[in-house]
Amino acid sequence: MTAEPKNSNRVAFDYAYSNTELFGVQEAYKAIRTNIVLSVIKDECKKIVITSSLQAEGKSTTSVNIAISLAQAFNKVLFIDCDLRLSKVHKAFGIARDPGVTNVLSGLATVEESIQATKFENLFVIPAGISAPNPSEMLASLKMQQLISKLESRFDYIIMDTPPINIVSDALPLAKIADGVIVVVRRKISTYTELDKALQSLKFIDAKVLGLILNDANEENTKKYNNSRYGKSSRYY
Repeated sequence: MTAEPKNSNRVAFDYAYSNTELFGVQEAYKAIRTNIVLSVIKDECKKIVITSSLQAEGKSTTSVNIAISLAQAFNKVLFIDCDLRLSKVHKAFGIARDPGVTNVLSGLATVEESIQATKFENLFVIPAGISAPNPSEMLASLKMQQLISKLESRFDYIIMDTPPINIVSDALPLAKIADGVIVVVRRKISTYTELDKALQSLKFIDAKVLGLILNDANEENTKKYNNSRYGKSSRYY
């Protein structure tokens, strides 16, 4: 498990922010990127689902930062916003919410119309799309599986941000077909009981859990990266 420092609720690789200020956050995500690369070894597209047990654990921000980090390592990355109920990732990327996933699955838009470029090289996004009355059914549908299969040949990584497992079941069909699942946990919000419940749900469908990310970690004795000194900004467990 990797720990992210406290200001990790911001988009770490948006260079509108100070590099000095975000050095520790960036290094934490680079470490996460390395762990993903070493954990999912295959020549074809790697499909990663990122979820949490509860709301407000930082899974969407974590998903965005992981996608950016992978793209900056010269991987062609597609980010799919599968949180169809409370979509907000399009705001982080500064793009429109639709056309997106629901538009494609409803036959209202083509895949090509839904893939949007971002300001980050090698990173593309399919946003959630218009509001839908049946998000669980959409994400579990054969059409969703076919959509992902169609996109695999075009990207090195597909990152899917999904709703919290203990609140709705939307993430589980995607977790089952993914090459790996990452569970985001937030300090002072997550509980052992809720985390265990989420992990048991993933175990039941034989999902491959790559690990946990501790969000909003409380780093003690953190040093600033300044005057050629490296700060201690992430931990491994």
